[in-house]
Amino acid sequence: MGEFITHSGTISNDFVDRSHQLGHLLYWHKQGRNSIQVRQEKSLRWLLINNTLQSVVELNHPEHLLFPHLKTFASRWQQVTPPTSVLELGLGAGAIRDYLNATYPNCHITTIDNNPDVIHCYKRYFGGDPLCDVNCVDVFKALQQGKRYDWIVLDLFSELEPPIFLFQHQFYRLLRAAINDGGRLYINFLTEHESQLKQLQHLLITNFGKKPFIEKVPDYANMIIEVKR
Repeated sequence: MGEFITHSGTISNDFVDRSHQLGHLLYWHKQGRNSIQVRQEKSLRWLLINNTLQSVVELNHPEHLLFPHLKTFASRWQQVTPPTSVLELGLGAGAIRDYLNATYPNCHITTIDNNPDVIHCYKRYFGGDPLCDVNCVDVFKALQQGKRYDWIVLDLFSELEPPIFLFQHQFYRLLRAAINDGGRLYINFLTEHESQLKQLQHLLITNFGKKPFIEKVPDYANMIIEVKR
């Protein structure tokens, strides 16, 4: 699989495009319109939803970040005070959890995902501790529990079009209320429409009272967004 790893240590665009055909199938499940696969080739194992790559992990080093947008996340995280509590919205194969656990061993990480099959795959195929704080619950219900965190990391995209609630004021009011003073919200925003990015900027400025930092991931549709509470 070396031909699919770039000089910077991330997976290539070719791997992203062909990931539903590469390697061998470990798991497949279809429910309604959604299908989930786990595939593996040598030391790489990855998760797909509807043939779209969600997460890829190096089995011998699960803390290594292989997606370019996760490397961008990490470069932002390294510039700020280490967190003691993180809420992750969107599990995938657990790449963010694994990195945060390895980098901030004293930090408690809570992960929310509304797909029980994704959580099953994480615990069965990606080394997730059966007792880890990963919860199958609606995002809005999770944010209304009254808990607060140093960071909230939002990486919810299973397809190119973002979820509708990402453009609702109520969602950002709940996010802000769940972040400690001086804490931070990080968003992996996936879009091909400039108008959606401008709408998101407006929502963040309105609800957080400040302009967010935005960094485009080269050669990808991902935008990494950071705003301080």
